[in-house]
Amino acid sequence: MSPANLTTKSYLESVSESFISEAKNPFLVPSIEKVVINIGVGNNKFDSKKKEQIIKHLLNLTGQLSKKVYTKKSISNFKLRSGDLVGVVTTLRGDKAYNFLLQLIYLALPRTKDFKGFSQSLFDKTNRTYSMGIKSASIFPTIGFGSTLDFGMQVNITFKTSNENNRKFLERLNFPFSK
Repeated sequence: MSPANLTTKSYLESVSESFISEAKNPFLVPSIEKVVINIGVGNNKFDSKKKEQIIKHLLNLTGQLSKKVYTKKSISNFKLRSGDLVGVVTTLRGDKAYNFLLQLIYLALPRTKDFKGFSQSLFDKTNRTYSMGIKSASIFPTIGFGSTLDFGMQVNITFKTSNENNRKFLERLNFPFSK
């Protein structure tokens, strides 16, 4: 099924139904618990104005406010002072998590130049969390290539269960794994 003519909910239900028909236990059907997006803004190339622009871009991308992460201690070797803004974190759950994931798969990643897919080894040992890095957030249509800011992000997809079906679930969503 193509997601272009379906709603997010009906598309995900069709993917889940294929697992229900295969699995003997309905509790083994994979589902996403949360998607966490991390952006590091602590390096010296971002002034306070650019940091606020990054926060606005993340708000437009996810549809919810993000948590600002500040330093607790001053570390002279890293040129950090206590109270400096060093990161931005957003946790998406439910429909917002699935909407972001489908936007990543079907809109953003096809716009990436020379993209060959993500490695399947980015799962943790229990196959519960998949962590990937995106070098430039400008691949998202809400940010766009015309943006003067160039920042990357870390995306962590956490599933409710720990099993091999999580990898198959992402494959059925057409997640671009490398061969």
